Amino acid sequence: MAPVNFTIVGNASNLTVSQCTFCAHRSPDGTNCRAFPNGIPVEILFNEHDHSTAFEGDNGILYQPVQLGEAVKVPA
Repeated sequence: MAPVNFTIVGNASNLTVSQCTFCAHRSPDGTNCRAFPNGIPVEILFNEHDHSTAFEGDNGILYQPVQLGEAVKVPA
């Protein structure tokens, strides 16, 4: 399984993982997706809008959780 690149948003005292990090439609670099090929709106990227509901310009494509592979234990 390929590593996941996290998209972290916010400031140093309030960091949040973007909902886009775990979306199946996200591009590998996290700058765009199938819903927003020209760039993900900040309202979605910063979790101000839950993209499991429609957002203007999303072409009818909503958040869909990525299907993760089997968990692998690694030594601590």
